[in-house]
Amino acid sequence: MKRIAVLNVGGDCPGLNAVIRSLIVKGAEEDIEVVGVYDGFHGLVDDKIFIMTKEHVSGRLPEGGIILGSSKYDPTEKPEDLKKLKENVERYQITSLVLLTGHTGANISLKLKEEGIPSVIIPATIDNDLIWTDLSVGFLTALQTVTNSLDYLHSTANAGHRVIVMEVGGDYSGWLATIGGMAGGADYIVTPEVELDTEDMLKNIKRRYDVGKKFSIVVVEEKVNLPKEVKNVTKECDVNKNNPAGIVAKYISENIENIDVRTVQLGYLQRGGSPSAFDRFLAFKFGFAAIEAVKKGKANIALGLKGFDVQDSPLTDNIKVNKEIRPDIYEMAKLFF
Repeated sequence: MKRIAVLNVGGDCPGLNAVIRSLIVKGAEEDIEVVGVYDGFHGLVDDKIFIMTKEHVSGRLPEGGIILGSSKYDPTEKPEDLKKLKENVERYQITSLVLLTGHTGANISLKLKEEGIPSVIIPATIDNDLIWTDLSVGFLTALQTVTNSLDYLHSTANAGHRVIVMEVGGDYSGWLATIGGMAGGADYIVTPEVELDTEDMLKNIKRRYDVGKKFSIVVVEEKVNLPKEVKNVTKECDVNKNNPAGIVAKYISENIENIDVRTVQLGYLQRGGSPSAFDRFLAFKFGFAAIEAVKKGKANIALGLKGFDVQDSPLTDNIKVNKEIRPDIYEMAKLFF
């Protein structure tokens, strides 16, 4: 019997329990045993491993988070931990690791590959920044959270005649900011891929006020590199330089008179919530594909969605490439500013 060890490496996202459910169901059909690993690679090092059955995931399908816990811990950083990991992989006769992850786990898997430890990667991140897949598990649910939040903010922004600057996730990619901002009716979107045109942003806000729309909503991605003229506001006031929404809000208030500017940081709200129907379906497709790959003896691959089909890519340095928002999608969003 073949045996896989499933673990979440990096941040959690909606749909992870659905992935585990699909691994267990398909694994039972193909005579592949699934063992769960608690708290990412900590569990493989500290021997927090158990055999999973359908009872472990019964009723868990609509839940966010992950029943196994998550961690960004890299076991290759300490030789003694890597040794323990290897010993446990051999002792439990694990055929392959199945990592539910984004860039964090992908980078670790490359190093484990060199140590002779095979893995299959299932893309799971709200950032949707993985070059080898069109969509990752969790992205569409987080995208709906961003859109819903913008819908809610419109009423209070309008009532108070305010500018609200909302910060969203995405790591170094603008997928959540751009598509979520467009779907939620944002009046300006700031992403890492497009340099902020401060004059254009201020002009847009002023124009809305001049025509009677006395509110605006600006979406800012969490790791955007702001122009020096914008970042300089942190030198003169108490604004955290790692808070781009706060910096942009302060810049707007200093350059437009008599305007009330507030900020909202979605933060971990984007990681929570019940997974959407398509995120669940995507989780099933990836889970089934992972079992099929192990059944066929495939290892050291990253599964990705291309169109409507799951394909696999070899684990090479190419998987480290960050998938930026496509320029045509951002240009589409700009038409609504």
